[in-house]
Amino acid sequence: MFTDPVDSSAVEGITEKPYAIPNRRVDHVKLPHPVTIAFWRSVGHSMNDFFYEGFLDEIADAGGRGPFALRLELLKDKPRHAKLLETVATMSGGWKRGPYEVDGVRRARGVSMASPFGSEAATIAEVSVQGGETQVHNVWVAFDPGSIVNPAIVTSQVEAAAALGLSATLFEELVYKDGVRQSHNFDDYPILSRRSMPAVHVAIVESGAPMGGVGEPGLPGVPPAVVNAVAALTGQRIRSLPLAKNKIGV
Repeated sequence: MFTDPVDSSAVEGITEKPYAIPNRRVDHVKLPHPVTIAFWRSVGHSMNDFFYEGFLDEIADAGGRGPFALRLELLKDKPRHAKLLETVATMSGGWKRGPYEVDGVRRARGVSMASPFGSEAATIAEVSVQGGETQVHNVWVAFDPGSIVNPAIVTSQVEAAAALGLSATLFEELVYKDGVRQSHNFDDYPILSRRSMPAVHVAIVESGAPMGGVGEPGLPGVPPAVVNAVAALTGQRIRSLPLAKNKIGV
């Protein structure tokens, strides 16, 4: 399927990062897998943005920097991306990491950036944790596909991609035992329910760049934004999904 020496899907989501980090090397190790796997919605961006944007928050914390401020500094020469980051902060009522209280329940926020398939996205997620269960209350996405034809379709696609990203972040896991798949239908495969679906707020920012994709780019920013919010709230850094299999406590 791939004719180039490097499988592009293995590194996409990392090679496109706009941050002003001058010295970079991107490498990967090919690992044979006994289970036949295929592309997920947003392909390599899904896993790689999760790794990258989560680790960038860890770097910010280690350096005593706020994750939003660090991203903004690293994007000071990238006006298209900086505008998205500022837009998503404004949408959410101004960036605040937290923890803070809403109706007596502690919440926190996480932020992430993604550059999938010619489009750009900045995402903020707001979460709480009660009884070890993570609840996402709001997701804000500032989305720049360059130029658009039908804004309603763009908004719907971003909302749907956010729902898929949330489902995988919070619940979805295909378990194998002794080489046998344990889930056989949707009655024993957990997915996002209506009860767990947060409000998703989308702002379209047209930069005038060449038209990018809209079906998948809303997804990759969701998982890291959620886990970054969980880390801000609990101090617990999650590196493996779904969150339902992790014991999370405040």
